[in-house]
Amino acid sequence: MCSVALPKMVLARTMRTGHEAGRLAREAGIPAWAMDSDDITVANDCFLRTLVLAEHHHDLPDVGLRVGADFAVGQLGVYDYLFTTARTLGEGYAASGRHVDLITGVGQYAVMAAKERVVRVTFSLAEDEDRGRELAIQTGMSDLLSRSRWATGRPISPVEVSLRQRAPRRSTTFADFLGTTRIAYGADTDSVTLRAADLALPLRTADPVLAAILERHAALLPHIQPRPTNWPDRVQQALAAETLAEEGTVSLTAVARRLATSPRTLQRRLAEAGTTWRHELDRARQTQFARLHRHPAAPLDREAGLLGYSDARALRRARRRWATH
Repeated sequence: MCSVALPKMVLARTMRTGHEAGRLAREAGIPAWAMDSDDITVANDCFLRTLVLAEHHHDLPDVGLRVGADFAVGQLGVYDYLFTTARTLGEGYAASGRHVDLITGVGQYAVMAAKERVVRVTFSLAEDEDRGRELAIQTGMSDLLSRSRWATGRPISPVEVSLRQRAPRRSTTFADFLGTTRIAYGADTDSVTLRAADLALPLRTADPVLAAILERHAALLPHIQPRPTNWPDRVQQALAAETLAEEGTVSLTAVARRLATSPRTLQRRLAEAGTTWRHELDRARQTQFARLHRHPAAPLDREAGLLGYSDARALRRARRRWATH
């Protein structure tokens, strides 16, 4: 899941170039009602699809870099102000890293010492290796540098940038937006290396009193739960979200759709993890059965229906199987 503010950043860039944002939102699967507030979460796939569709079907090249460069204070709500009220650039990064789950449950970044006088900011995204992920990483890097330049009033330029993606046909755009020609493609990590001295730069908008208030406020806000990174756990999360109301309600096709993949690919991913769809469905039912029995009230026939079994006899057989494992 992610804040709807993320895909809305892409839609704003779309409108600036004269394209119809409403059409792009519909194509990306963003509900119309979600556009009325920034406090709503949507599937992270909505954000990734918005980026991919903007690039390929709405003729917006370099959309990830451009969306990140459009940084404006407040577009990501409290998350932005936690950064801008920090005393230094380094403290702003730390605040952003602590509270990234205000805007996404699949992305994170960390600041670590790389070698003498430089630090590395690494980006990670719990998504498959596809174009959507690449564009999201580009957005994150461009946003980081744009907000850093805005908040310090200095032309922050990385020592080097590493990207896991393949080199683009034209690399000049990357150099223009990221501020360096030292860009390594096909790297092991996605990272931006900065001078350690840059992290000590004071922010023009520093406000320690307000920063402390925002930290307390952020602790009370709903945080987006991180999504599992392995396929069995992702399936379990999807199954927990599905309705186990009647026989056949929970299907491989429905769960695959929720995970934005095909049934065949999902079965292959589970096989690679040493499990099967049938096993994961059985595991989810066992978990649900245990949850129901914390406060037993429904007759066995009703429980069988809730778990997707045809009758109480099928549930009894499953209970005996669970007891032997």
